[in-house]
Amino acid sequence: MESGKEAAANAGASARAGMEKTRAAVQGQVDKAAAYTTGHREAAVVNKEAAEVKKQQRIHAAEEEKQRAVRGHAAAKECAETEDRHGGHGDE
Repeated sequence: MESGKEAAANAGASARAGMEKTRAAVQGQVDKAAAYTTGHREAAVVNKEAAEVKKQQRIHAAEEEKQRAVRGHAAAKECAETEDRHGGHGDE
């Protein structure tokens, strides 16, 4: 039973991370496009590089959050399984 809950929770965490990564990629493209509207080539290059760095940071943060959630789900599953093996929730 706990394995199913963990799998569902992990799927949710993965979906959220995927959405955040997609948002970061789209925003990165918008930021890069906006960099070219400045009119100065040097400034556009700097702004484009900054947009790429920001995008990569957001993607990395989303992946870290997903991994943190997966570890938390595994810990919750282990705790629940330990309680089941030792007779429940301490109500004895």
